Amino acid sequence: MKFIFKKIREAILTIVILSFGVFIISHLAPGDSLVSVYGSGVERISNELREKAIDDLGLNKPLIYQYGVWIKNSIKGDLGYSFKYKMPVKDVIKTRLPNTILLIGLCLSLTFILSIALGLITALNEGKLVDRIIIRCTTFLYCVPGFWISLILILVFSVNLRILPSSGVYDIGKESDILNRITHLILPITVIVIGHLGYYSNFVRNKVLEELKEDYILLARAKGLSKFQIIVRHPLKKIMPSIIILMSLSFSHLIASGFVVEYIFSYPGLGQLIFESAKYHDYPLLMGGVMLTGIIVVLSSLVSDALSSSIDPRLKERGMN
Repeated sequence: MKFIFKKIREAILTIVILSFGVFIISHLAPGDSLVSVYGSGVERISNELREKAIDDLGLNKPLIYQYGVWIKNSIKGDLGYSFKYKMPVKDVIKTRLPNTILLIGLCLSLTFILSIALGLITALNEGKLVDRIIIRCTTFLYCVPGFWISLILILVFSVNLRILPSSGVYDIGKESDILNRITHLILPITVIVIGHLGYYSNFVRNKVLEELKEDYILLARAKGLSKFQIIVRHPLKKIMPSIIILMSLSFSHLIASGFVVEYIFSYPGLGQLIFESAKYHDYPLLMGGVMLTGIIVVLSSLVSDALSSSIDPRLKERGMN
């Protein structure tokens, strides 16, 4: 319980620091917040109307006072009113969050499955041509920036071949067409997954090869088991907790990659919403999106810590010191 309470205190402190930092930086950033309210016509409004709009939005108050008001309202569940969308922040987020959950969930599942598959293939063919090709290709894709891969895929499959859409979550009028939705997910998922395969598959490969050097593997070989049977029955089961912990620790990186891909492909998710709110200085929406993301990342960190401590009690003892 002491370990759990310590991690919860750290999580709460992290969220508070995050909220304060984002609030202050976003308000001090150059730009006009009234652009999100009046659009391109903000330059034509009178000074009286500008001052009244700023007063109505509470932007003429000291930043510390504004932050205190935001904290007080957010504790009650009121995240404010979006300047750009003219509706409560909670309602705006509700329309975008399911798309992000679907994208990140599919990417996480595919990355997990394909990493294990490629890791096993390379371990079974250690030193062979297949092993060298997979390692070099996945390492190369891991090092290449995701935005560059996105642009290449858009150029090839959307512009030249015209077989896959380059933006959106579905075509107009086809929101109930599951196949149409899947085609819009192919390119974003591909960019995220291939950008993470190199790291995870090499981790699986190295862990499996380490386990194959253990003494109990000699006994399994003496029983006449093939290399594939030995890997599936023994090393894979033994390293599975480590793989799960690694992916939970890397969840924040996966979310960050997903947000960048959402913006590039104009995918209407939480990531694109945060980019838009920062661009138009929609402070309530920006704070709501960032805080929700921060809470998800902190919770995933708590889960990974719990998994780590349950597998290796020494990690829990270190965390309590």
